[in-house]
Amino acid sequence: MKALVLSTNNYRSFPSRKQRFARRLAERGYDVLYVEAPVTWLAAARREQWWKLNAWRSGTHKQGEHMWTASPTPWLPYFKKYERVADHDSLTYYRYLQSLAGGWTAEADIILTYLPFVPRTLQLLGAPVVYDCVDDHSAYPGLLNKTTVDRLEARTANIASAVIVTNETIAAKFSSHEDKLSLIQNGVDHELFAAPAVTWLDTLTTLPKQRRFLYVGAMREWFDVQALGAVAAAYSDCEIDCFGDALPAVRDQLATHTNIVFKGTLSQTAIAQEAPQYDVALIPFRESPLTLGVDPLKFYEYVSAGLPVVSSTIHALGAFGEDMVRLAATPQEFVSAVQDTLDTDSLDLRRFRVQSSRRFDWSFRIAEFDRVLDAVAHHQS
Repeated sequence: MKALVLSTNNYRSFPSRKQRFARRLAERGYDVLYVEAPVTWLAAARREQWWKLNAWRSGTHKQGEHMWTASPTPWLPYFKKYERVADHDSLTYYRYLQSLAGGWTAEADIILTYLPFVPRTLQLLGAPVVYDCVDDHSAYPGLLNKTTVDRLEARTANIASAVIVTNETIAAKFSSHEDKLSLIQNGVDHELFAAPAVTWLDTLTTLPKQRRFLYVGAMREWFDVQALGAVAAAYSDCEIDCFGDALPAVRDQLATHTNIVFKGTLSQTAIAQEAPQYDVALIPFRESPLTLGVDPLKFYEYVSAGLPVVSSTIHALGAFGEDMVRLAATPQEFVSAVQDTLDTDSLDLRRFRVQSSRRFDWSFRIAEFDRVLDAVAHHQS
């Protein structure tokens, strides 16, 4: 049996949702080809991205038992603006897949796609499709037309045997497909984050104030520099450690706040070891259709480490109480929420978060994914 995973991200050692679901397919006996994010010819404009244009030449790479990766040939730009361009790129994409050794296109038994832009590819492949929609793709900034993206995604959903979404906000886009719609939230390697937290908590009789705040994740267009800047100004005696890649514009706008420290990227294991010894974890996102529809992985990691969370308004987090997360709509509210969190946190609340977040473990999400796969297989039989 063979499976194709058409991803919007490259394959990394970091175990993302896409990687975990791909690996689950391998565990179920499929030979899996994980196709990395497409790149357009616009990469030629930046010398440091030239390597991406030629990555496809190296063919497939084995990543462990039953798992291979490959990078596609470059696409024309503007596929998110013009449906005709998207269909042209879909044909390019299919021909690339067809050219790979291993007979992936002729023998594919199932396709797990994160790309909503290639319905023509899916039609040509002809295998059962599971579309896992983790973001509102039409809400991203850049060279896109919302109507075009929504139309391509609708075509993808029509072709799919099953559609998975991460939250109710995204689910609303697929109301006409309720018969094949499943909600599977993001998750966490609970033991990885909980074990260091429990070890640290067991050494304490009272919760110390560390004067340290934590953010983990990319800092791009959606990152709310005003909210983080307000927190930095209000708590100038506290260090705010930011782990992840940050756009130069983000660094520049926050440069006046010397207590904001950009620490680069760390492995999940290293973050899990560090996380418990912070006072509060932050999710400062600009309010937009994109961020309203996210289901942030970092939330599940934060609370598994026992941390209280202060976040911008994200619909998926509205279901949790203030003992887990406080939501803030403005920079001023963000500052107030941080103070409320600092005033109320305790050892008991830390232990409660660690224990109650066990239900977010990836093992439960994988079980839900299995049910989707079983339903698709039953329907095909």
